[in-house]
Amino acid sequence: MEKFPWWTEEQMKLADEVEEFLEEIRSEAEKAWWRREYPHQIMKKIAEKGYFGVDVPKKYGGMELGLTGACIVTETLSRLPTIGLTFLVSSLGGNHQLHVYGTEEQKERWFPKIAKGQIGAVCITEPFVGSDAAATATTAVKEGDHYILNGKKRFISNAGVADRYMVYARTSDDPADRKKYRHLTGFLVEKGMPGFKLEKINDLIGFDTTPNGVLSLDNVKVSLENMVGKEGDGWMAMMSGLNYERTIGSSMLVGMLKECVRLPVWYMERRVQFGQVTSNFPTNQFKVADIIKNLKLARLMLYHTAHLIDMGKEPATESAVLKCFASDTLLTCATEAIQLMGGDGLTKFYGVEWILRDAKVHQITMGTNEIMKMLIYRAGIRDMKDDLKINSKRVIDEELGVPISSPRSEKRKDFSEETLIEVLCEDYRSNPGLHMSREDIKAEFEVEDEKLDEVLVSLEEKGLVDLYRDRRGGITLAKATYQALLKQHPPEYYSWFPAWYREEDKF
Repeated sequence: MEKFPWWTEEQMKLADEVEEFLEEIRSEAEKAWWRREYPHQIMKKIAEKGYFGVDVPKKYGGMELGLTGACIVTETLSRLPTIGLTFLVSSLGGNHQLHVYGTEEQKERWFPKIAKGQIGAVCITEPFVGSDAAATATTAVKEGDHYILNGKKRFISNAGVADRYMVYARTSDDPADRKKYRHLTGFLVEKGMPGFKLEKINDLIGFDTTPNGVLSLDNVKVSLENMVGKEGDGWMAMMSGLNYERTIGSSMLVGMLKECVRLPVWYMERRVQFGQVTSNFPTNQFKVADIIKNLKLARLMLYHTAHLIDMGKEPATESAVLKCFASDTLLTCATEAIQLMGGDGLTKFYGVEWILRDAKVHQITMGTNEIMKMLIYRAGIRDMKDDLKINSKRVIDEELGVPISSPRSEKRKDFSEETLIEVLCEDYRSNPGLHMSREDIKAEFEVEDEKLDEVLVSLEEKGLVDLYRDRRGGITLAKATYQALLKQHPPEYYSWFPAWYREEDKF
């Protein structure tokens, strides 16, 4: 395994150890997959190695190697079907939430169990709630020293085999709490609690021997000790947990990407067609090069994001970019890996087809890639706001007659309908297809918002400006109309022709 320079010596040592362990369990894991058996014995061996506690503090029996350490283990184990996925999902069953929101008493109670290999799961999705997680319908009503939970959770991986379930429920119907995202709370629900039942196991396109199911909560009594964080902290705990989930989840995708290189290369070096091994064909080499390229990019992005989380940051943009890129890339690369192996790649005998099937699932799990792109846009624009600022303005150069970026001059104090039209018409020369933003106008004039609105509305009523309003009705953009352009200057004022354009063609 390639190691990054910012890894600690312990993390580098872990990488070597877990790769050796992978080979020890490979045969057993493949047999369990063929038999469609959940690999209980392998999970026990992973627990004996202490890997379930890789990101648990040492004082609770863990390795204290952070999310980076957890990604190292997950990446390696995910080169085998089921093993990495089950390990990953278990890590999502409250580990990160306990780190961030857990009390000392909760950490002392739960972390030793996690370090010893207690299997976990996370419960967000519901029958009527998928991407819109804020609409969670499962309820938690406080009664004395406990809460009563009612509802259903759907598409829960490790369903049934897990002993610990990180469940999010609605604890407030107050519109004010909903508006502030203070209406959800997280709970650790334990297998065996009265009313907590496994309702159904789904048969998915992938996740062959990792059970994925529906859970029912019917008047489940959960003590205050099992509430993670305070009442109303659930949304923030969920979002923080999703940054963690998308990062460690992507380490699984990176492990699978490695197999999309390893298996086809091994195969092509032994497959002879047209008198030569198929690895000699440039078209095949290009496919492998693309897979390696994407693997390198995804892996670098993975451990950069994990390092940020280990530093205590909440990299929402980075984790969304990582998950979206890694899952899309895996689906493409798994398809190409099968193509490189021809008909054999379509069979279950060579261990690539399951990667293709799982890859499709991962475009939907951990937040669909469409949701990831929405998040990337919103959070990315916010993160880059300083880099995106345009401090200059486009002004027509007197000599060239074309728009040139120029520093802004001091704000004008002569704001009026006439001066605003003057500025809007001048902006037309530089940006004929664009409106001026409210911020652009206020960068030109010293004017209060109320006065600006008054003048813009007046000009709109006179047919001299075209206004754009946001969903709340606020004026955000303004543009001079054709009538205003003619009123302010003769048509020739707005004309411009490049030197090469012939005079005889003008009209």
